[in-house]
Amino acid sequence: MTVTTRHPDYDENIELWIKLDDVCKGQKAIKAKAKTYLPVPETFGDGDTDRYKDYLGRAVFYGVTGRTLNSYIGSAFNKLPEFKRPEALEYMERNADGAGRSIFQCSQRMLRLVMKHYRCAVYVDYPNVAPSRNREEDKRKNAFPMIHTLNAKSVIDWDYIIIGNQKKLSFVKILEMVSTRGPDGFTRQSKEQYRVLRLEGAETGNLFYTVQIYTNDDGNWAEGIKYTPTDYHGATWSYIPFSFCGAVDNSDDIDNAPLLELADLNLAHYRNSADVEESGFIVGQPTVCLPDVSHEQYEIIKKDKLSIGSRNGFPTKVEIVQAEDNNLAKQLMTDKWEQMKEMGARLIEVGSANKTATQSDNEDSIQHSVVSLAVSNISEVLTMALRWCAKFALPNHELGPEELSYVISQDFNKPKFSEERAKRLYEACVGDYLPWAVWYKYEQTGMFTEEKWDEIQKQIDQQRMSNPLGNYNPNSGGGNE
Repeated sequence: MTVTTRHPDYDENIELWIKLDDVCKGQKAIKAKAKTYLPVPETFGDGDTDRYKDYLGRAVFYGVTGRTLNSYIGSAFNKLPEFKRPEALEYMERNADGAGRSIFQCSQRMLRLVMKHYRCAVYVDYPNVAPSRNREEDKRKNAFPMIHTLNAKSVIDWDYIIIGNQKKLSFVKILEMVSTRGPDGFTRQSKEQYRVLRLEGAETGNLFYTVQIYTNDDGNWAEGIKYTPTDYHGATWSYIPFSFCGAVDNSDDIDNAPLLELADLNLAHYRNSADVEESGFIVGQPTVCLPDVSHEQYEIIKKDKLSIGSRNGFPTKVEIVQAEDNNLAKQLMTDKWEQMKEMGARLIEVGSANKTATQSDNEDSIQHSVVSLAVSNISEVLTMALRWCAKFALPNHELGPEELSYVISQDFNKPKFSEERAKRLYEACVGDYLPWAVWYKYEQTGMFTEEKWDEIQKQIDQQRMSNPLGNYNPNSGGGNE
């Protein structure tokens, strides 16, 4: 085995991940792969490259899967995630991964990857510098822990060991691309390198985490220096600060991506569209037919050509025929379009009037159930990653959820405005049981306040103090009896 060895589960799924990436990128990426996604029809024969080129050019790929993915991201992040952190991790709101992405953008990227590949991964690293004595020394070194989000295609290999009754991640190999500039300063070269994370010392029971880089020099892999990261206090790590994040759970298990079935339908619809366009091109125009032509007449036509509508006649029967419509391929496209809508392509379904409100609510809950579970897993992984950052950067990293957490809202659907609820809120405000601001917000947005009851009670008390007689005054917002 060599450094390029890949995990069997990786080899089993890599083609699916690439396919989902291509489908979500849209028509340009799909057509660039040509025969991979649009096979040559058997009727074309071998070597008919010009006809296939036209066949490919006329085909239309609708970016349903990519647009659906974007709508899911928009729904999940309709509300800003709740990010609680100490002041030392404030930079996470601007640059959480070292590449300029905020933690909010990192979480959006994670959801995109989970929907396409079933899973992604997160690991936290820290510059290979000596432990700092204070935060000012950290800043002078530009030493900050970073949260790196990895797509499934980058995590090439992984393994576990059993310690007592616990399964611990013991090995992770990450494929990275490194760009360098040539001597002229303009030529750019990209090379692969592997970052290997290990948990060592299992034989002695003294576990410690190490990192090693393997670089590629014209096909020859060279081992870099192995180093051992330490936390804020200079202690080694007894585990690898790395975690998978999946659509169902955060284990190393791999299943079909949530968008896989939709992507397969999208590709089948694309192939049907190619057949429809080919059929329309071939038989869409009227065709000259000479049912009684003789061999001699045929030779004359080959020599002098046949003119339709000219003054020159021709001594045989000439007919103009039109092929009959064949709607089979078109019907297959229509069927797949409906199936894609049922699978969640909401952007191509505008104001469907043939659904009851109950049906729409049920479909929305099914549509978002996968996304809801995914964002829950992402919130859990990022909260854990933040704790690893705190362990690198803070003297006291034992922080509770109220001090350090990252939570993405799972309330994706805006509630429908209810006149009955508005009426009840109005009556509660009249009776001084709620502040008028609650009713006003619902009238304006259709959403109930998210303030805690303590804040609500303060507003009620202030409202009563400003209008002790309880007479309703729309200008002051007071209540009445």
